[in-house]
Formats: sequence, C-alpha cells, structure tokens
Amino acid sequence: MADYIKPVIFRLGNQNFGVDINLVQSIEREINIVRVPNSMNYISGIVNLRGEVIPAFSLRKKFETDDAVGSIGDDSTVIVNIPGGVKLALEVDEVLEIGDIDVDSIVPMPVLAKTQETEYLDRVANVNGELVILLDVEKLLSNAETESVRKFAEELSNDNGGANE
Repeated sequence: MADYIKPVIFRLGNQNFGVDINLVQSIEREINIVRVPNSMNYISGIVNLRGEVIPAFSLRKKFETDDAVGSIGDDSTVIVNIPGGVKLALEVDEVLEIGDIDVDSIVPMPVLAKTQETEYLDRVANVNGELVILLDVEKLLSNAETESVRKFAEELSNDNGGANE
C-alpha cells in the first residue's frame, strides 16, 4: 500500500463516502437514467454512456437510507469497474473531491459496524475533521449479484435498444 490513497469522495445524504480512483472510469453529471421496472433490488435503471449500456446502482437502496434525506447539490454518477468485467453507474448526490489521504488518517471499519452483509464498508478516513467511509466497490455485490448484473448488462447490450433515445 502506498503512503496515501486517492479516493473519489462523494456525498450521499448527510454522509461522505469514498471509492478508490483506480476503479473509477468516469464521473458524469446530468446523465439520463432510464428506469427499469422489476429489475434487481439495487438496480434502479440503465445509462447509455457513449454507446455502452451500464446498470445504474442505487447506493440509497443498498445502504437502506431514506430518500427524503435530501439530494442538495449536483446529482452525479460515478462509473466504476468491478471484477468480472462489470461496470456500475453509482448514483450519488454530489461528488465533492478527488483527494489524497495520508495513510495515518485511515483506520479499519470498526468491527461492530462490519457484518457479512456490509463487507463493502472497508475503512474510515478522517479528512479535514470529517469522517469518510471508504467503500470496497468490489464487495458491493455478492458473486451471484455480480453475475446477474453482468448478464443483465450483456442482454441489454445485445438487444441494443434499452437506452437509445
């Protein structure tokens, strides 16, 4: 591990989260999410990113947060690559910064906060006096969910009509 990490830090509700910039393909503003009814629990729709159909992942649903907390700011989408050739468009309230974090400011997620269902809660960083939960995006989905999302994206790409408007 380097002496620091460089996460993309974003806000979801009143909480700040970060993901490793090495897994981030792009940060998109004002991207159109086409809602897909009856899809997987955390998949809220699909986006068409330069001709590629990518599932939109609702962190609010995954984290079971209240949608009424507010989405003040510029709605953004963080496109991440996870193992298995899967891309996800993470819906966030606002991307705050891409920052360097000194390794001394990072601690493991407290054991009491981490369960088998929350393995994606990797570490906690103190950034300018505020806590940022660093996510392990590779663990956001179980292996079965990753495979389902991969198949879902392949089917949409093969149909070549899901997100074209």
